[in-house]
Amino acid sequence: MTDTKSTLEEMKDSIEKLRDEIALKAHLGKAEFGDELENLDKKWNTFQQQVKPFSEEVGKTAANASTAFGLVAEELKAGYERIRKLM
Repeated sequence: MTDTKSTLEEMKDSIEKLRDEIALKAHLGKAEFGDELENLDKKWNTFQQQVKPFSEEVGKTAANASTAFGLVAEELKAGYERIRKLM
């Protein structure tokens, strides 16, 4: 289960870096992506609030919960990458 926790933390760190990069670019005049970025940020905030307790309890949590977080993380990453490509 430590592997799952490590993978989730790496995924979270990767998404956070991507999110921060895009937020900076959006702030510097790329506001045309604001609505999509705002929607992704809402999902990001929810994900971030849920991933910490999950990773702390990963040893007690069913494998399907890990899969669900992975799917949300992939959706977030794809959304941020889509915006980055359009910038």
